[in-house]
Amino acid sequence: MASELNEKSLIDKILSGDSDAENLLFLHFKERIEFLVRARLREKISLDDKKDVISEARQAILLSLRKGGFDPSKGKPLEAYIAGIVSNVVAMYFRNLKKENHAEDIDKYHSLKDFRNPLSEILDSEKKEKLTKALNKLDEKYRSVLIMRIYDEFSIEEISNQIGIEKRRVSERINYALKLLFKELKKQKYFQ
Repeated sequence: MASELNEKSLIDKILSGDSDAENLLFLHFKERIEFLVRARLREKISLDDKKDVISEARQAILLSLRKGGFDPSKGKPLEAYIAGIVSNVVAMYFRNLKKENHAEDIDKYHSLKDFRNPLSEILDSEKKEKLTKALNKLDEKYRSVLIMRIYDEFSIEEISNQIGIEKRRVSERINYALKLLFKELKKQKYFQ
């Protein structure tokens, strides 16, 4: 795996859809990916969140490699390429974390200043719970594009770069994900 020839062969197999090559890649780089995530997170998050970030990093690496994002002829080692993707995923995690904390602060402020009917707060809470349940029932690829587009307010281009598919395909995936979400919400009687 150390030689460029082996990396090229492995990448070619991944591009052709060889799942054994994908498994070999992650076996070889497993410890390195985990180390990079741990080093960049600096013990600031829970073990479960670390596992999620590692999983997201693996998915981003695989999507990028399947798309042909790594070119061994450019002289950059595969390990450096993977480290760059891991770094981007960790940065995205912290970016999303800041947005979530900011939203929580806004919610706290509103709850102190807003003396609405307690029943409406219960109903809002139930709707949020149903929405979360419906989102969680979606396949990861559909859930992630909705979260990036709606909650993280990413542009179509940012999502395209993040998951490694064409902008047109991102739009199609978002539209389909919304249809699936609405179908799930109807099952849960969200609109009643």
